Amino acid sequence: MADYYTPTVVEPVIPVSAILPIEAMVLAQVFDEEIENGIAYYYSDDGARDLTWLDPGEVREALDTTDHATSRLVTMLRADHADAIQGDDEFELDMGGDLWPDVLQDIVRRAPEIDHLTVTMAFTCSKMRPDGFGGLAMLITADTIRSESAHTLLDRFYKEALAQGEVRHGDS
Repeated sequence: MADYYTPTVVEPVIPVSAILPIEAMVLAQVFDEEIENGIAYYYSDDGARDLTWLDPGEVREALDTTDHATSRLVTMLRADHADAIQGDDEFELDMGGDLWPDVLQDIVRRAPEIDHLTVTMAFTCSKMRPDGFGGLAMLITADTIRSESAHTLLDRFYKEALAQGEVRHGDS
């Protein structure tokens, strides 16, 4: 059986003061983090984690500390998990899809000292399998999240080369 890995790095480092407490709580579960001298560095050896578990008491405390009008995470938590937040049992939060990039974009939108973040992912595999290698690059600005995988980039290259007559077929 092959094991698939997605080492991930978020750059540049982020001032802790730019991260809402609820965002810090969730990002610390999605990524590994190092906090030093008031800055947070997010990364993961195995990839961003899709599922996080939140303690409702800690969530309530984090939500009570600051204004959260600029956080899509808070909006989603209040809309989709209102009962769980008021309860006593830990609850699951699915961070897959666009949620963690949205959290990072909300930080960029609020932090004047950051005009962008990049997320770089390497797709690796414990066996030499064609579907186990590649990567993804993401550029997050206040306005847009741009993302492209190595496979979509190669598809674009094939289409360009096919149009120029450099190759006879265009699929990776």
